[in-house]
Amino acid sequence: MSTFPGTVPELPGIGIDRFDQPVRDRATLFFLSHCHVDHMQGLPDAAPLPGPLYVSPHTAVIVGLRHPQHTLVPVPVREQLNLTVRPPAGPAYELCVRTVPAEHCPGSVMFYFETKTVRLLYTGDFRLSSASLTAIARYRVRPTIVYLDSTFLDRRYAYFPPRQASMDRIVELCSRWLAHDRRNVVALWPPASYGSEELFCQLADRLHQRIHVYAAQREPYNHFAVLDHVFTDDAAGARIHACRGKTLEHERACRAAKPEEKHPDFVLTIRPTARRWCNLRPGEPFWQQGSGNLWYVCYSSHASSTELVEFLRSLQPDVRDIRFSVVADELDRVGKETLLRSLLEPAGNELVPPGEAPQRLHCLPLGAFKAKAKLKQAACKESDSETEDDELHRRPMKMVRRTGSD
Repeated sequence: MSTFPGTVPELPGIGIDRFDQPVRDRATLFFLSHCHVDHMQGLPDAAPLPGPLYVSPHTAVIVGLRHPQHTLVPVPVREQLNLTVRPPAGPAYELCVRTVPAEHCPGSVMFYFETKTVRLLYTGDFRLSSASLTAIARYRVRPTIVYLDSTFLDRRYAYFPPRQASMDRIVELCSRWLAHDRRNVVALWPPASYGSEELFCQLADRLHQRIHVYAAQREPYNHFAVLDHVFTDDAAGARIHACRGKTLEHERACRAAKPEEKHPDFVLTIRPTARRWCNLRPGEPFWQQGSGNLWYVCYSSHASSTELVEFLRSLQPDVRDIRFSVVADELDRVGKETLLRSLLEPAGNELVPPGEAPQRLHCLPLGAFKAKAKLKQAACKESDSETEDDELHRRPMKMVRRTGSD
């Protein structure tokens, strides 16, 4: 969960991924990296933002449906904007902004900010593929300051399997279960109600099965043609369910079915998770059976600690100031800073070039992060608390219908 305060000392007048009153009072331009609730604090407020909100086109659709009071500016991924920032206090200045793919969820982006004196990258949540890592060099992204998604900056989370490998395993589990008995169904519990669309697409394409979700979940998807074949409102006929907010682990509560068809023996529950997979190593099984017909599969849309280091190394030698966007408390901050420094130090007998100082890392003090942040330390155990707190679809929403021009 993000603990980023919403403003950056070096860039007065802009607000990022937090939109409550303290940020509104200090900003005239706003930026949203993606549609997860911990990055959207203050957006549901009735009053419109006191300035435009810059988002990716995908994010613009979802925010526009849910919070139409705000003025949105869709910015295509990889596009560069030249803006004039006029802070409520202080002189105006010119700002160049580029959106960079973050690959955390559909529409998620990083923001690369440049002024005459500042080069700053705000990552938001991310997990980049090797292709995107290579592409960053082409985008000429050379920050000296990085606000880093430090969710899994922890020695215990040095490795996550590639997302495609995780999706392959989930598809295989579903395929075998559905083929075994025509009464069998799958209850899929993704870690957030928004962000697993690639997994849903692969299940629909490879198994030729539509996925049942509730109307409040489904409505935003109606505005993306690529998802037209993926979802269904047919609770009775669907064999794969991703109905967040309802208990499906032991029965199909969303479905009016015969009593014998609701028996838990016919329901396979799959929980894609990341938090519980501590100390996983390449080559080891990243799936595990729980009690009954419950399977856990390691699936992460956040970078592992090894991937974070690889990402930061790709930005060297420019980056010198690394600030964490996810910290639980002061102890967590210090531990992450110590770990990152040790991971980035020259390895083995590699020497620092003559005349060059050793790598120094700096982090914002705890007081600069979100006040009263209450985050539990990551625990390597089976727990419902590992589910991301994304409430995008939990409440009923009033939405406009798609027109033929959408």
